[in-house]
Amino acid sequence: MSPAAIVRRAKELALDLIAVTDHNSMENSFVTASLGVKMGLRVLYGLEAQTSEDVHCLCLFEDLGQAAAFNVRIYNHLPAVRNEPEYFGDQVVVDEQDNIVRHEDRLLLNALKLTIPELLELVREHGGTVIPAHVESASFGLLVNMGMVPRELRDSVLEISHTAGSEDVRRSYPELNRFSLITNSDAHFLKDIGCAYTVFQATAPSLPALIKAARAGAFDRVYRKNHG
Repeated sequence: MSPAAIVRRAKELALDLIAVTDHNSMENSFVTASLGVKMGLRVLYGLEAQTSEDVHCLCLFEDLGQAAAFNVRIYNHLPAVRNEPEYFGDQVVVDEQDNIVRHEDRLLLNALKLTIPELLELVREHGGTVIPAHVESASFGLLVNMGMVPRELRDSVLEISHTAGSEDVRRSYPELNRFSLITNSDAHFLKDIGCAYTVFQATAPSLPALIKAARAGAFDRVYRKNHG
């Protein structure tokens, strides 16, 4: 799952736009976005934040400067717990040639010292967008951990897992009928990239235009059969 491999795989699958959302860190998305420019793939800057409520939220940005500033702020909200590579694995930052630039010593696989409302405020302060991730999931899903969609997220687009059907999710959680539900691959391995994605009927290939299309229901979820 190096930046170069991710871009090559996305290009093979004819994807137009992806986001790289490592856990509580944006550093490798910067390299991936730079490679994307060179190889003709749009890459959003992003990370998957884990809030103090243990809810996963995608934080997406278009502007490099705002994304970088946000990444610094997020790092300051990580508990000062050292990573144990023997247990959690190495946390590496790489360059465009897949060379390891450095190892991140602070454990990223942790909950931030930020509540959902505090995270929303911080993301918006830096011009980004928040999409609660895999909301129906038993692991770090909004609905399971909170039992509801908080009022602060009443205008949000929500993501459901690619393994979940939207009608099944809506039957289980009727309160979601007023929300737009998109899906993504949530890929942790190269073979899973593009196993599911969302096609937006947007007026421009920009993050605000995509969110506007999502809120208007102008999108289709696509699931690839026999993907791999």
